Amino acid sequence: MGQNQTKSDRPEFVILDGSVVPFADAKISIMAPGFTFAAAVFEGLRAYWNEDEEQLYVFHLREHLDRLQFSMRVIEMDEPPSTGELADQVIAGLRANDFREDTYIRVQTYIDDWGDMTATGPVGSSVICRRRARLPAFETGKHFAVSSWRRNADDASPPRIKATANYLNSRLVGLEAKRNGADGGIILNRDGTVSEGPGGCLFIVRGDQLITPPVTAGILESITRSSLLELAADMGLNAIERDVGRTELYLTDEGFYCGTGQEIVPMLSVDGKALGDGKPGPLTRKMQNAYDAIVRGRDERYQHWLTPVYDI
Repeated sequence: MGQNQTKSDRPEFVILDGSVVPFADAKISIMAPGFTFAAAVFEGLRAYWNEDEEQLYVFHLREHLDRLQFSMRVIEMDEPPSTGELADQVIAGLRANDFREDTYIRVQTYIDDWGDMTATGPVGSSVICRRRARLPAFETGKHFAVSSWRRNADDASPPRIKATANYLNSRLVGLEAKRNGADGGIILNRDGTVSEGPGGCLFIVRGDQLITPPVTAGILESITRSSLLELAADMGLNAIERDVGRTELYLTDEGFYCGTGQEIVPMLSVDGKALGDGKPGPLTRKMQNAYDAIVRGRDERYQHWLTPVYDI
């Protein structure tokens, strides 16, 4: 589930509208439509520390910022910052704090100042980098429960847009799972098939097949998901995108939950029913090991997925 942040998690500096400022000085108007009407979109990224190389690598920097451009275009933001400008700001934010450990990065843009529900500018932006160690669930796994809340539809509040407004749906799912004693929720779409979780996509294993719901199932077009599909193909696995029914979750040999924040989390059970033997599965562990080598720059085949932060 979610974690409450403490003052010790706060960085010394952030980027606000392209400038490095102390965290305490980063402020927006309380009447900004990004706040009052949820006219805001964002991206979450990770940077990984390679101790041997003394280098910090940002994972899929351009891909995340290109997706942000799509989100800004759909909600009609006037003259937003470019991918290149935001990429420079991410690197500047990491360097300003001299992070030499695993780090989480939130890039967000919003309608600033004062305006009504349909205001399209001015556009404000921020880049917040903070230290974030790997979650314990990467090793231990999580227990999941199917939520009574359905995924918001593409013709209502499109999940394909990484908008702050869409995370009310995720919050309700997460709160329900917590009340019911589960570690995380699984959301069904309007057709009653599996969509995703509050902050990640799902993969299940049945026999020799690695299966994940398609992008038409009401999911965010996850960059972690697409990376794992490519990795699976490179590993010679039989990866399939297709609809997954709720009861099929109970029949799986193993499964995992993935996303930027979650990385790859083993699924131990769904609705109290164990997946396989109820422990992290062998294919999940294989994917985790390969993923960790990639994001830390130890697998040269995937160096093009990484952006180094420091000049060495």
